[in-house]
Amino acid sequence: MVKLSLKAVIFIEGDTYVAKAPQKAGTPNGNRRGLAIDEAYQKIKKMIYLNQFAPGQKIISNDLAKRLNISITPVIQALNRLEASNFVTYVPNKGYFVSEITEEDAKELYMAREALELYILPLVINNITAKNFDEIKQAFSLQRSEAKNLVGRRLILLDAQFHLKIASFSGNTIICNLLQDIFEKLYLRYRPEYLGSNRIKEVAEEHRALLEALRQRDVDKALDAVRFHISQGMDRVVSSLQAEQHTDLSLS
Repeated sequence: MVKLSLKAVIFIEGDTYVAKAPQKAGTPNGNRRGLAIDEAYQKIKKMIYLNQFAPGQKIISNDLAKRLNISITPVIQALNRLEASNFVTYVPNKGYFVSEITEEDAKELYMAREALELYILPLVINNITAKNFDEIKQAFSLQRSEAKNLVGRRLILLDAQFHLKIASFSGNTIICNLLQDIFEKLYLRYRPEYLGSNRIKEVAEEHRALLEALRQRDVDKALDAVRFHISQGMDRVVSSLQAEQHTDLSLS
């Protein structure tokens, strides 16, 4: 099984922020600065995850530095890193804003996700043991049990965790990390309120179909299940983005 890195704390630890180890005496200043930037980067990312910053919202760097209780310099450098990852957008003379996913972004990310997940499925089916399958079932059960009580981004991230758990049994670390990046770019920039109760039920049924195909070790059935699931997800996201754009035009 591939052990995913902790670079995306959100997916590995859920709602728990993993604090950095205390800085040891004698550590060079450059390393201390790097740790401060990394800490700011992870904390801002978590704030986006918790919807403390919504897609499209302006980030006021001075206020953010006060909230994080750190100096402004690592905050600006962390925002630059987030911009490079497309999580925030810098507008000259206006500042930083939380990035909103576009229709084109969503289509490209779902296409990339489909290509990667379809590629690794035969590897997963070839590799999984009964114990591995039980772990995948546990990820599925967690999503089902929490779906009644959870709303917002945490719920859609459970969907990502289910797929990342499956991917981890492919043995391909690079593809797993790419998928992790894709899920982050999809779900941290997508408004969680777009996920309606009907879609939550549909996702559960689609996951169940994939789980059954894995249990049967049926590659073709698993590939069909993933294709359908990703197609439905993309249609849902694109439709919600189109509806929002139509609403904005109507109000303008």
